[in-house]
Amino acid sequence: MIEFKPSPARPAPNLDVGFIGWIRGNLFPNYKNSFVTLVLAALVFFTLPKMIDWLFISANWVGESQDDCTDTGACWVFINAWSKQFFYGSYPPESLWRVNLCLVSLFAIVAGSNFLPKAYRNKISIPALMLLPFIGLALLDGRLFGLEFVRTDYWGGFSLNILLAAASIIVSFPLSFLWILGRQSHMPFVKTVCVILIEFFRGVPVLALFFMGSVMLPLFFPEGMNIDKLIRVWIVLILFMSGYMAEVFRGGFQAVPTGQYEAADSLGLSYWQKTLLIILPQVIKVSMPNILATFVMLFKNTTFLLIIGIFEMLATVQTSLSNSNWLGGHATEGYLFVGFIFWICCFSMSMMSNSIERKLDTSHRN
Repeated sequence: MIEFKPSPARPAPNLDVGFIGWIRGNLFPNYKNSFVTLVLAALVFFTLPKMIDWLFISANWVGESQDDCTDTGACWVFINAWSKQFFYGSYPPESLWRVNLCLVSLFAIVAGSNFLPKAYRNKISIPALMLLPFIGLALLDGRLFGLEFVRTDYWGGFSLNILLAAASIIVSFPLSFLWILGRQSHMPFVKTVCVILIEFFRGVPVLALFFMGSVMLPLFFPEGMNIDKLIRVWIVLILFMSGYMAEVFRGGFQAVPTGQYEAADSLGLSYWQKTLLIILPQVIKVSMPNILATFVMLFKNTTFLLIIGIFEMLATVQTSLSNSNWLGGHATEGYLFVGFIFWICCFSMSMMSNSIERKLDTSHRN
């Protein structure tokens, strides 16, 4: 006798897939999250149209003075009128090519290192990058090249944020590496000095360091000796960055397996050959995400220079708001513009860091 078995029940359709499933699982998983989602959606629904209208539709784009702005929308005329000061400070207009040349050289060296053959990267890109801060400083000053002298009081704007951050990063990179090597050395005096330097510059707030460099440090100079305030601030940024980078490198050294050290010793390599050829490339690879995050942090910290009277971009915006010809209350437009510019730069640096991490990834994941 043939026994017929009932066909298995057809599984119920899975609704938690696709876009609808993502919405249900992330925005409405329970009553509390559903309530928060609805409240935030209501806020966006009521505020976003007004924000778009103020920023773009009713905004004032064309004009040259305060009279060209209305009260209904954002006054982007203010940004346009002060754009030169926002980007270059008070640097003489006839000498702006020096600032542009420094910026173009910086971007060309960084971008060119991705296109150069591997055999020439260390021979060309690294020496050019290490020389750039000092050549750029001499070019902006002008006297060494027989150009018109421009005092650092006239340097400013967003270009100063970029160049000062880049110069601090470039110089602090090898210095922090020496500090962490000294911290791991077996020489007590060298180790003690490096530990004190690292912990001091990591533990003291950067604003306190700026005040020490601009106000207190000149008190210890011999009579008649004076170092430019911008140079002192640059030195403070280098030391501050070196303290953080040294700790980043320390984590990278700890992540390198002990077998790498033993393999280098078995080959008979000297200390510097082992460190520079075997250990350092692995340390940089492991530490790359933290290195680039520290770069972004330093770039944003350059806005603190306004506290000590250096006219970087944010300080220039604050100065423009007190101008007698622009007393219409354009602080919102100014700070939005500064935030947008810094966000573009930081986001670009993040994308660059992701690209570098993918290039350095050797996990061979599918």
